Amino acid sequence: MEKFVMEKRIKHPLLSGIATVALLVAVASVFWVVWSLVWKMIILLIGGSAVANLSPDVQAHFLKESVEGTFFWMVISTWVWFTLSLGNYGKYKKTTKQPIAGLRYTGLALLTGFVGFAVFVSLLGMWWEPFSWQVLFRPVDDAQALLAIKGWAAINFFALAVILAQIPVTSLFGRYPFSKHAKDDWAVSFGTVFFGLFLALLVWIFFIVPSFFSLQIDGVAITSQPFGDWSTALAWCQLFIFFFLFPAEGGEGYPQKWITTKQPWSGFVGLAISLAGASIMLPILRNVLTPLAESAGIAPDLAVASFVLTIINVMLAWHHHFDDYPNQALMPSALKRIAVQFGAVIIVGSVLGVLWIKYLHIWPFGANDLGLGYPVLGILGGQFVYMMPMLFMNTFFDKWPMAKSVKE
Repeated sequence: MEKFVMEKRIKHPLLSGIATVALLVAVASVFWVVWSLVWKMIILLIGGSAVANLSPDVQAHFLKESVEGTFFWMVISTWVWFTLSLGNYGKYKKTTKQPIAGLRYTGLALLTGFVGFAVFVSLLGMWWEPFSWQVLFRPVDDAQALLAIKGWAAINFFALAVILAQIPVTSLFGRYPFSKHAKDDWAVSFGTVFFGLFLALLVWIFFIVPSFFSLQIDGVAITSQPFGDWSTALAWCQLFIFFFLFPAEGGEGYPQKWITTKQPWSGFVGLAISLAGASIMLPILRNVLTPLAESAGIAPDLAVASFVLTIINVMLAWHHHFDDYPNQALMPSALKRIAVQFGAVIIVGSVLGVLWIKYLHIWPFGANDLGLGYPVLGILGGQFVYMMPMLFMNTFFDKWPMAKSVKE
């Protein structure tokens, strides 16, 4: 097999990063219009007259949740599984040339997400009516469609459980215990992904399910709303994600590196910092962002969730496409280097976070359907429509097309 390596088209990381972000905004805009229209058509075909006869408001909500589900399962969750848990295992099995290797791996990821969704729904739908195939795809009336909307929402946010449970196994724990005790790459990869899925399922059961379903026995409530409100839960989750991502996305293992680098203790220290950081920063940011939230007509905690998610997007872009500028060659001191990168991420992320909330309505992957009537994902989901092409471009496509394959 011929060996290829990637050569960047623009050498300077800042110029390359800016050009990449501009390209990704265009890609995200086109991608979501196509993805949303195609899946809306498919779901309407499957739903037939049952979905067509729903009231307009209920039908619009139903289509939004179902189209969102295809994206969450086939794109978001599979990136976590393939890149972070599996370590891109098998990406170069057929070729190292891009974009062929990336297209093949993307196809495998999409297929895996589709199969995963089918298995998940088939098992849950056996005894849980909101997750049955009939309710999810062919609700007979508005009442059943509202039940389907809750079912879709709970299933969709299995992706959040995947993020909360599976990413820290890699970002904080370095795929421990498999990275230490397993001898083969496949054992490390598949051990990590299945252990992470077990944790994700636990998180989904104790956090996501009670967020959407109020369960009762003999008229007595047996569940309560986590964090008291879904927007508060989302805000806390975004902060938690920011703190557990930072050590791996530009933080070079800090801040837990000050205490220990030995696993699993480093992971537990990072987990404790993430839990504490999210809990401390939530009320602070809520107070700061309340005026912006009121001007935009949204809940303060939803503004916090969106604001932090934008910072996460900038942090990921800085790591994946700005190559953690300035690098070690430019700034040998690790602490100075990390401080500069962190400052850049916070400043740029804060500015863009405010602008996203204020101008969400203009973006095709935000809240603007361009008059075409396709479902849009709004203030949080829309940011993932930008994020995922950004991540796929680096990890599946090795920065193609901003880099090209050349023979080694």
